[in-house]
Amino acid sequence: MIREARKEDAEQVVELFRIILTDMELPIMDKVSWEELKPALVEAAKMENYRQSYKNALVKDIDGQIAGFCFGYKGGLSDTVYEPLSTILDAHNLPQFETFMANETVPGEWYIDSIVTHPDFRGRGIGKELMEAAYKRARSVGMPVVGLNVDHDNPRAKALYEAQGFVKTGEITLAEHQYDHMQKKI
Repeated sequence: MIREARKEDAEQVVELFRIILTDMELPIMDKVSWEELKPALVEAAKMENYRQSYKNALVKDIDGQIAGFCFGYKGGLSDTVYEPLSTILDAHNLPQFETFMANETVPGEWYIDSIVTHPDFRGRGIGKELMEAAYKRARSVGMPVVGLNVDHDNPRAKALYEAQGFVKTGEITLAEHQYDHMQKKI
């Protein structure tokens, strides 16, 4: 079932978020061990005012295991929603890094920040279910447009988004990777 994430889901969600951080080739993943970084990310994910908070996550729950998740929120948010992680990284004596860039979203859109399916559950339509749930959430808060970024090195994902009606509206560089910004009217 697709449901809103709960605080107790934070550890499983962060473990899946690792896939995205690794795929983005963020330098922090080479500087700090996952065993050091994960507790800080879990702590941040349990906070309500953080961009990648459980409050902004939808999860696919299969018998208590998080088989996939997506983070989504209103585009154009200020950088202050990143501050909780910064404070936590300092408290854990870890280097600062960002999982979000200020120009990543567009005001007026519901932004799908991240979406990932656990490798053991891929090919079962979970990504599509999560996308549909994200559209429903966007509509529920009065957002008529959904946006996301897709890496140029991920043509399968781009084809999936295009099949769902997304169109390219621009390009952006994030963590030294080229992305297409895509939007869909819902």
